[in-house]
Amino acid sequence: MTVNGPCRSHFDQVYRSNLMKFLSKWDEVYPTLFPEFQSLAKMWNRGVLTASHERVLILNDDLKIPVNSEMSFFEHFERTLEVAPETFIINGSFSHFVVSKKELMEVGFFDERLLGLGEEDGDFYWRYHEKYNREIPEIAIELIENIHSDVTDGGYTKGIRTASQFNRDFMKMTKYKDMLFGGYRGMFDKRVKKLLVDEIQYPYEDFYRKNKERL
Repeated sequence: MTVNGPCRSHFDQVYRSNLMKFLSKWDEVYPTLFPEFQSLAKMWNRGVLTASHERVLILNDDLKIPVNSEMSFFEHFERTLEVAPETFIINGSFSHFVVSKKELMEVGFFDERLLGLGEEDGDFYWRYHEKYNREIPEIAIELIENIHSDVTDGGYTKGIRTASQFNRDFMKMTKYKDMLFGGYRGMFDKRVKKLLVDEIQYPYEDFYRKNKERL
């Protein structure tokens, strides 16, 4: 579990205290709290890195999960996971998706140069296709819904809805270039070509995974 800090204001200590008290009631919940605002890309990366399984279910905070059904979303999910590919999107949205640690490292972590919110999913989708020459599979699972909330931190400059203008500009003006012919569209508005070389993030994670049993 990752909890973001506010942009251009102090972390509410009452909220922090109440959150920790609430989480202490449950086993195997390990929160990471950022005292200052961090990118969604970093939150996703840190969540995957600290997860105890090889495939990680990522749920954003703008979701509706009914709890009064005879069969819960998580029961549907467990059945799906038995036959699903390593990485897949749930119901066509990156508000709920599964990522394989192995594939995340092969494709490259979510780009933390995207300092705000937005575009990290489209960038990963594009690079996934570049790496494997296939698109990320989509699987429908019942009893979960992205409610597209507009509730967000007020401290950063918005672009489209809650997304950061900084992230949009970085994608459109620095990392990618629109193409009339060739290129690949993926989740972007147009076909694009990648201009900027991706930095290696968490370079020693592969070493850790290969050698941790030798401790």
